[in-house]
Amino acid sequence: MSADEFEGLPGAAVSLLKGGVGKSTIALNIADRLAARGHETVLLDLDKDGHMTTQLGYDDAYDRDADLGDALIDGEDPEDLLIETDFGVHLLPSSNELENVETRLKDERFADVKLRRNVVDPLIQNGYDYVIIDAAGGRGKLSDNALIAVQRVIIPLIPRAGSINGLNKMIERQISPIRQNIGLDILAVTPNMIRETMGQRNEHRTLVENLNREFGSFVPEYARVDPEIFDALDDSGRTIDSIPKPGIRERTAISRAFKQGMPVSEFDEDCDQIPNFDHLADLVEEHSHA
Repeated sequence: MSADEFEGLPGAAVSLLKGGVGKSTIALNIADRLAARGHETVLLDLDKDGHMTTQLGYDDAYDRDADLGDALIDGEDPEDLLIETDFGVHLLPSSNELENVETRLKDERFADVKLRRNVVDPLIQNGYDYVIIDAAGGRGKLSDNALIAVQRVIIPLIPRAGSINGLNKMIERQISPIRQNIGLDILAVTPNMIRETMGQRNEHRTLVENLNREFGSFVPEYARVDPEIFDALDDSGRTIDSIPKPGIRERTAISRAFKQGMPVSEFDEDCDQIPNFDHLADLVEEHSHA
């Protein structure tokens, strides 16, 4: 396979090779912002535990006989699996059989393009505008399939030890090989669940500062801070007009909305973080049709 053979299908995967970083929440809210613009948007839950599917209230779909593997491996119509949510997004649910699907993929020819060819491409051909993938949390065939299917990735990081190291490992072990052989765009590396201000040294500031210093070109506008500002914050002889509050901030509305099975716009239309999800949706739109 070469990069010349592939062109990214409209959409993006939200991925990191570990869980607990808010992938599902970000994927849900990006899909919601695209749907709010009138786009027919599919939210594909590729997590084996079905966190998104069950949190949105579709436990029966997670346990049903027809599952994602029927489309991904056996070539059944993926549109038959879609669920119409109450907020305008089409959910392609996860399944309790995805562990078996992962195992079966190891014996399939062209296994890494199965999701693209048998699921995402047919959906786009059938008139859906975007596919947003909540990728599996660990490295494996399903995780690789998610990135190869749309060839765009949004990577969330939270303020905890090892976050930047985990990002570097993902780039080295997964992203770089796919970029070299097929093509893959990093749309954003976004700080997520940021609680503290940048005025004091803590894990929140460390994450935002390191991302801006080391990965500045991938940091979305709402999280971008000139390194000069961090230098000024540490210099007692200098003052700045205001201390920045970058990144997707930790908000009760976001977590409560997800717990109640809805995007934050449905729970609190005035939440100040909705523009950040809109910005990520902008990136998906712009790069899908560049």
